[in-house]
Amino acid sequence: MSAIPSVVLKVLDDWSIPYTAADDQELFEIMQSNPPASYSPKVANIIFLKDDIGQVQVVVPGNRMLDLTQMSHAFGRQFSAISADEMLKLKNKYQLTDFPALPQITSMETMIDQALLKENELFIVTGGEQTLGEQEWLKIPMDEFKALTTSSHLGNYTTPLRQDVRQKDADQDIDDVHSAIRQFTPKRIQQRLEETLDLPPLPETARKIIELRVDPNADTKALAHTVELDPGMSAQVLSWARSPYYGTRGEIKTVEEAVIRVLGFDLVINLALGLALGRSLSVPKEGPHGYTPFWQQAIVTASLCAELVRKIPIDQRPSQGLSYLCGLLHNFGFLILGQVFPPQFSLINRHIEANPHINRFYIEHYLLGMSREQCAAALMQQWQMPTELVVAMRQLHNPEYQEEHHTYANLLFIAVRLLRHHGIGDGPSEMIPDAMYESLGLKKEDALDAVNNVAERIDDLSDLVSLLNQSSSK
Repeated sequence: MSAIPSVVLKVLDDWSIPYTAADDQELFEIMQSNPPASYSPKVANIIFLKDDIGQVQVVVPGNRMLDLTQMSHAFGRQFSAISADEMLKLKNKYQLTDFPALPQITSMETMIDQALLKENELFIVTGGEQTLGEQEWLKIPMDEFKALTTSSHLGNYTTPLRQDVRQKDADQDIDDVHSAIRQFTPKRIQQRLEETLDLPPLPETARKIIELRVDPNADTKALAHTVELDPGMSAQVLSWARSPYYGTRGEIKTVEEAVIRVLGFDLVINLALGLALGRSLSVPKEGPHGYTPFWQQAIVTASLCAELVRKIPIDQRPSQGLSYLCGLLHNFGFLILGQVFPPQFSLINRHIEANPHINRFYIEHYLLGMSREQCAAALMQQWQMPTELVVAMRQLHNPEYQEEHHTYANLLFIAVRLLRHHGIGDGPSEMIPDAMYESLGLKKEDALDAVNNVAERIDDLSDLVSLLNQSSSK
């Protein structure tokens, strides 16, 4: 084990707290526990909040969500998460890479969730230098940990995560969406939304591209003609082909050249479809602070999906273009929530910020009764998008999905989590089961090479991201 930071050692020594380094096998079993995969009631997390009075810290178990409404009822204060910059200052002040759940490190007012105290021992990050990107952990007996809580508020500040939300049938998506609409949407627009989920209607350009996708006689000329009917899309496809990311030699003057020389029919038709759908909804001005902006996350995820496909053996390889489309639209539900549920969207974002240890999938289910993935999959189904896309969206957070079109769902699962390890995305770092790599015929080391390659070339994608941001803001 690496050296434990001095500020952590001081607390442990001053309070005579016995501890041991967490055994690798023991830790592995905890992190591989039943979904949610990387959360355990034995893992203690510390969350920093603020309001007009000042900053506070809350210690919660890894398998529960901090509920800001419960906090408000308990203390009569309106808390929100501290910003990423404030968190960085706090880590720098105490020379930590991560914050151990030891209240005495800071002098802040402390709240301890009572559910945490039911275990016989706790696992706490050391906060020291990470080895190969992995944090090291301490194991502390509960009786000794309780000594650290004597001057803290003890209360019920969290809610358990529902373990069954992944097991819902796809047919329930529409029901869940309508239920959320009935519950949260003002009556004057409720009826219009309940009549159809086709909100907004499928863009005309997207409709034409879909016709091409299912036409066995469609060729490069037909695709180029369809794209060129939309000047904005034409410019975006050309910019893609000219991007340093593809390193193309010579000038690309037409969409047809872009298709033939650089991008290929499969990639362009799915790229064009993704762009058409992406422009159908505006990007919300407000989102969780500190997370990757929508279009940057979309482009980088799509690029990684395409890279991963190239690492898969040819006889098992899914469509590169369709994989790219899955990556490009994987977070489409973010746009839908921002448009259909504005007040709840703000509440969801506040809870995402306050629960960095939890996949937002569970937060949305708790607050809305559905996830953004369900909402997006339902709309894509209404729009008669490819079944592979609908499945990939819906099963994005299901590590056990091995049914129809699992290749696309598993590919997206891996891509999203690999990027989180590089600080790109909107959630905690979660483990990827080895079985998922095996099911794709993908070697883990090849996947790591792919994500490193994309991460190193993010600057080459920045012009494309800027173009999409401009397009979606019009």
